[in-house]
Amino acid sequence: MRWAEPGRLLLLWILPLLFVALAVAARRRTRLERSLGDPAALRRMTGEAGRGARTLRGGFLLAAALLAIAGLARPLAGFRLVTTASRGAEVVVALDLSHSMEARDARPDRLRAAQREVQALLTALEGSSMGLVVFAGDARVISPLSTDVEGLGSMVETARASDVEAPGSDIGAALSLSGRLLRRPGERPRAVVLVSDGENLAGDPGTGVEAVRGASARIFTIGLGAPRGVAIPITDSTGAILGERRDSGGKPVRTRLDERLLRDLARRGGGRYERGDGSGRAALRIADAVRSAGGEEVRGQSIRAYDERFPWFAAGAGMLLLLERSIPRRRKR
Repeated sequence: MRWAEPGRLLLLWILPLLFVALAVAARRRTRLERSLGDPAALRRMTGEAGRGARTLRGGFLLAAALLAIAGLARPLAGFRLVTTASRGAEVVVALDLSHSMEARDARPDRLRAAQREVQALLTALEGSSMGLVVFAGDARVISPLSTDVEGLGSMVETARASDVEAPGSDIGAALSLSGRLLRRPGERPRAVVLVSDGENLAGDPGTGVEAVRGASARIFTIGLGAPRGVAIPITDSTGAILGERRDSGGKPVRTRLDERLLRDLARRGGGRYERGDGSGRAALRIADAVRSAGGEEVRGQSIRAYDERFPWFAAGAGMLLLLERSIPRRRKR
């Protein structure tokens, strides 16, 4: 069993609360019955179905809630092989891993919002050859061009600021290295997608633009963060904030999204700029622009298309609710 929206399984914490609420209600009812007299005599007089019926109704409610939450997570089971037919491209993603990407003016922070945008881009450009470059004060290749989207997605998901040793942010180095990856024979459209907050602390981004254009590629940029300045938190292994980063003089470091630079890079690189928020919408617009250049048609690649099982879970939850309503509240006289 796979889940298309595994994050929604966090709603399962509602089940213990519902169980406690039912238990508290049952205990209060028992206390009230005892305060009024003999509980058995009261049930005979009122025709109350009894504790067993109430327990069964509570069990049906809990089971229905469990199936409903599982259905919201979109369970997937069983698959069929589907042969793709799409326009392929050669794309290198340059992902910013500088410490400024730890700022929390995007949810939950810039880096994780950027990772979601890249994952959406990988899915949207199915059939393309994709590569990954990460950078901070310098740049390094994490993956050369490959059609292994799942493997590349895992690398993106686990990327952290500690993966690049040199502190700072050198966008020019990232673009230059991405351009070198794209220097290869072929007629497929080529692009570099820079995913960053746009802060550049070293090097000349212009040299990177020339390297990318020299590889007959276009530059697209996705910006993360907010134009206003925010602090960069220092966190522990659990994500708890311990303080904020400071410069050598002890003053708090402020970071902001530099949209002006990102727009300029996209303009000079023949692409476009989009502001990302982690929803993936910016990545989808970039993917459409990359595909608009045309390219070779990729045929014969088989991918697994999983079948949705949500209707079964929804039907099960509905049946349990109907059963709960069918249990009589009063005995027949």
